Amino acid sequence: MNIDLELYRVFYVVAKHKHMTRASEELHISQPAISQSIKKLEEQLNGTLFLRSNKGMELTEEGKMFYGYVKGALELIDNAEKEFTSFKDLSKGEIKIGCSTTLTKLILLEAIERFHKDYPNIDINIINDLTSNLITDLKLGKLDFVIFNESNVKESNVLLKKIKELKQGFVYNPSIFIDDIESFNDLNNYPLILQQKESNSRKLLDYIALSNNVSLNPKMEVVSQELITEFTHIGLGIGFVIIDLAKRNFNDLKELKINKNIPNINVFLATNKSLSLTFASKTFIDYL
Repeated sequence: MNIDLELYRVFYVVAKHKHMTRASEELHISQPAISQSIKKLEEQLNGTLFLRSNKGMELTEEGKMFYGYVKGALELIDNAEKEFTSFKDLSKGEIKIGCSTTLTKLILLEAIERFHKDYPNIDINIINDLTSNLITDLKLGKLDFVIFNESNVKESNVLLKKIKELKQGFVYNPSIFIDDIESFNDLNNYPLILQQKESNSRKLLDYIALSNNVSLNPKMEVVSQELITEFTHIGLGIGFVIIDLAKRNFNDLKELKINKNIPNINVFLATNKSLSLTFASKTFIDYL
């Protein structure tokens, strides 16, 4: 059966008021149009819904049964519309973001603070993991978007947008080390603290080093850039980090002169081409 929802709405309002005039006032349509709609619905159902009298419109037994179902269905639709509106006006919703701990601090934190002040009822969930794992979750629809540095991502259904550049390089504690490094070859003469090989930051550094005919041999490999700044600060070695993060954490750390030969890194926002962003996610991206 082809369902005309408007016919059901007309039936519901007439059955609720049991009066054509009041139904006409609520629906803002003429009484003849209401009568035509009821007649059409009865023809589709091949049955009688109302008994018409001078007192008004009384439901038949079949009409009473039908009204119970229609009332429940229309209330569900009305609740769905209200729920949809609450998501649209951002009085309710959730954002699921994939991001490293470093970029959460450098890119997301300020945007989250401003967004939360404007939309305090939106839940923001941040998942920290390797970029490769986050991209997998994005493709599976588990995340709304992913923020990461640099990109060798070549997924047909992932859309990338560059949102920022960050300066990266080597930092050291000047009370323990001196900067007498003239080339990449000299780096291996010092204890290097680098991220693990699986990280985007490390992959990029290894590429830069190899382009200078050097293979770096770190003393320590750690999970996060936060740990690199901590270990560099206490003098365990020379760390490779995003400079903004290092200076934010410890303003006494200094940069190596060789950093002038190291390019800035690009920060990308990745979304799933196959999925529409939620209203909350679209708005949050504007805050970035």
